[in-house]
Amino acid sequence: MNERMAPGHVYQPRLGTGIQWQPGIAKLWEGGHVTVEASHQTVSSYDFWYNLAFADCFPEITHWWFRSAWTQKVRLTLPQGQLADGAFWGLMQFIDEQNPGQMYSIMDAYPPVISVPYPPNEFQPVNLPLRLALSRLVAGIITGDVIPDQWMLITSLVPKHQLEVIFPTTKDTTPWQLEGIDTSIREVICRLQGFVC
Repeated sequence: MNERMAPGHVYQPRLGTGIQWQPGIAKLWEGGHVTVEASHQTVSSYDFWYNLAFADCFPEITHWWFRSAWTQKVRLTLPQGQLADGAFWGLMQFIDEQNPGQMYSIMDAYPPVISVPYPPNEFQPVNLPLRLALSRLVAGIITGDVIPDQWMLITSLVPKHQLEVIFPTTKDTTPWQLEGIDTSIREVICRLQGFVC
């Protein structure tokens, strides 16, 4: 099977990418053009994204991206100190040595709260898969599963078979919490795209 990636976010006319939901039909936009149309049975755009119906509409897509298909190298330091609020901080560096490290933090709470920076020019709140991947690195630094100061390839692409894992419908699916996430990741991806239940 050939791999094919596509945008899983709501259609952005300015970018010419995304999925345009209409009653009974969904249009996949890539590069400013509709590349695929598919029928669906969802009653609202919220239902379409919350239930991951886009993946069923377009079965030929093997990997989904959400506002960015960021795939690059990342490395982290061990925690370097403690902030005034009690959070431990370290540095996360993106792409290569030319980019300065940016601060990540982990609040010693229950569950621990992880805050990660965005890579340069990648401030895309809808790209939750990238934030989750970066937060897993921070958790790995704390548990010893990630080697500090070693470059690792990280991607925000989500394989189709991993959508339900990356976007769970329950809140407590990881032993830590991503800063600013107060409900399930599935609910947050809908909220960030302007959908309400």
